[in-house]
Amino acid sequence: MPRKDPELCGKIRDRVDKWDKYWNINRSLYYEWIDFVMGDQWREDESKLFERYNKVPMMFNKLGVLANHLMGDQIQNTPNLQVSPDEDVPANAAEVRAALIKNISLNSDAKTIYQTAYSHAIIGGFGAWRIGTEYNNERGFEQEIKIYDFNDPNLCYWDIAAKHKCKVDGMYSGFRTRMSRQYFRDKWGIEIESQIGSTAYTEDSANAFADDDSITQIDDFERVVDPEITMIYQLSDMSVVTNKELKKLEKHKIDDNEYIVKDGMLLTILQKREVTEFIIKHRQIAGDFVLEETDFPSKSLLPVVFVDQRSYYTKQGQQITRSFFKDVKDAQKYLNYLATQSAYIMKVSRYDQFIAPRKSVSASDTQEIWRDPSVVQGALVYDETPSGARPERIDPPILSPSLTQQYERTLIDLQSGTGLYNTQLGEMGNEVSGTAITKRNLRGSKNTQVSRNSIDIAIATTGEIINEMIPNVYDTHRQLVLPMANSQEQKVAINQPTDEYGLGTENNMTIGRYKIRLKPGPSYEGQKEEALESLQSVLAADKSGQVFPMIADLYAENLPLDNNIEIRNRLRTLVPPEIIEAGKTGKPLPPKQPQPNPEEIMLQLKQAELQQKAKAAEQEAQRRMQELELKKAEIQRKALESHQDMTLAWEKLEAEKQEAAAELQESILRYEAEAQRIGADLEINNSHNIIKLLTHSMTTHAKSNQMNSNKK
Repeated sequence: MPRKDPELCGKIRDRVDKWDKYWNINRSLYYEWIDFVMGDQWREDESKLFERYNKVPMMFNKLGVLANHLMGDQIQNTPNLQVSPDEDVPANAAEVRAALIKNISLNSDAKTIYQTAYSHAIIGGFGAWRIGTEYNNERGFEQEIKIYDFNDPNLCYWDIAAKHKCKVDGMYSGFRTRMSRQYFRDKWGIEIESQIGSTAYTEDSANAFADDDSITQIDDFERVVDPEITMIYQLSDMSVVTNKELKKLEKHKIDDNEYIVKDGMLLTILQKREVTEFIIKHRQIAGDFVLEETDFPSKSLLPVVFVDQRSYYTKQGQQITRSFFKDVKDAQKYLNYLATQSAYIMKVSRYDQFIAPRKSVSASDTQEIWRDPSVVQGALVYDETPSGARPERIDPPILSPSLTQQYERTLIDLQSGTGLYNTQLGEMGNEVSGTAITKRNLRGSKNTQVSRNSIDIAIATTGEIINEMIPNVYDTHRQLVLPMANSQEQKVAINQPTDEYGLGTENNMTIGRYKIRLKPGPSYEGQKEEALESLQSVLAADKSGQVFPMIADLYAENLPLDNNIEIRNRLRTLVPPEIIEAGKTGKPLPPKQPQPNPEEIMLQLKQAELQQKAKAAEQEAQRRMQELELKKAEIQRKALESHQDMTLAWEKLEAEKQEAAAELQESILRYEAEAQRIGADLEINNSHNIIKLLTHSMTTHAKSNQMNSNKK
């Protein structure tokens, strides 16, 4: 519900003003570079000076093409986010978490958003995007996480004290949205709109945040200390809970000791310490009105991400952004000067083909011919003159060789200044071998890797923010269509109760700690070419044909195809799972156990059968012993009741016990003898196998020596 709060709104506007003053030089540089690379490369005073001398300012923009190449290269090498559980999390839940983060990127068209920010960064020096939430449909109540771009990153602001490269660790950040008064009125009501005007601020503030035609809405994100979380506790199961979570857990007192009930277990507190945790307040303001205030579903990271290109700091602590094209601006301007001068020379040069005395073309029919001497005719006639002079041919104007040389030199300066050579842009080079092509690609990629590394850091930071938001946004049971690993999209249930009491949950997105890692794409396309060439060399050297099923998935991964997931999945089925696992861990495969021959199998079966018989005989003997003990007790009872002498019955019973013990001992001895015989047979069989292997090896070695001697 909107409320009027001049103090809070003034505080937020002061943040914006503070950032604008700090960032003023970078804002000017940003617009200057955007105009230079994407628009006009002539300053107004320069173009007027050229026009004064009747020269047309020419522009041969090479930087726009290079910028397009960089953006295309970034699209091909956009990294993927890897999600790995940081604690004991079910493997299926971790896989669903990774698919959910990937699905958020796909639904947000993240590649386009990253490309927009990257283009701003390489041209203007910096870019930005933000993470937010929205309802998944107009009549739904479930929200989803989305990534949004900015047409102009100067609409954003950050805490100047932020230390993170993406400025997500400051105490506040935000962005501005300029909208017409009519749109604002339709959204928030005429009562609020009518109270926002130039009279509400000082003169400067009114120009910055409102005028007669439009209103600027500010979305501000502020980290504030969470007063409910002041302490964390480590329990005896090594889990960690906050004091807020501890209050919700059931407690029991046993023998003056207090126990905490968690997941059906009685736990104790091992240690505790004080902490400071934050919550992020999201406020939308305009004028002196707080239009909306909510808790943003993240804790430690602000959702407005700064994308750097390669900035530096002055000794006064001022951050200065740097366009990728800063080192070649003068070369581009010089190229335009050369083109303008060449065009001027061509413009002022005469295009007459002949020079002739007036009397040589005085006749009317001769003049008719010479009005256009380029017309093909039998002969180009002229009138004879008393002096014998005749028309002479004039050579066409020739540009100064120095201009051409300077033009070629400037093109080379543009390439060396950016590290993007013609061969990087698709032209054929003089390299023939794959090694030479790889070295060329490496040389060209080193200069562009710095700017691409900056956006990779921003993408990884975005993954961390989304990971923080998931437990608070995707906290209910719902059905999602997710791109699971190595498969097509499929329906997946998250936060699904596994029993009617809600004690268990499948694919629980509200618990568990995860780490977000970056899986970068190839730093240059030549890496895939090199990998494919290496794999093809390995396959060419393999004459047995057994290597391809071990590297089929890697071969498909490096094929020059935009979408090879189906090919990769099919070829992956050829690779045994243990080979894939060995490739991940780097550990050798365990040695294969030799397959027993039929004789060994029969002996092992007999051995198992003897074990079962011996166990059955022992159980039968124990049963008879128990029966005899019961009879003995029964005889004692009857003797006490009848006062009769039961000596005979007693002796008979003892004889039966001794007989049962003897039968048991005989069974044990018989089993041991039979087991020894079978064991001896197994040892003999193994010895025979070893002898066969040694004999085969010696025979093979002798044959090999014989063949070598024959060759000699």
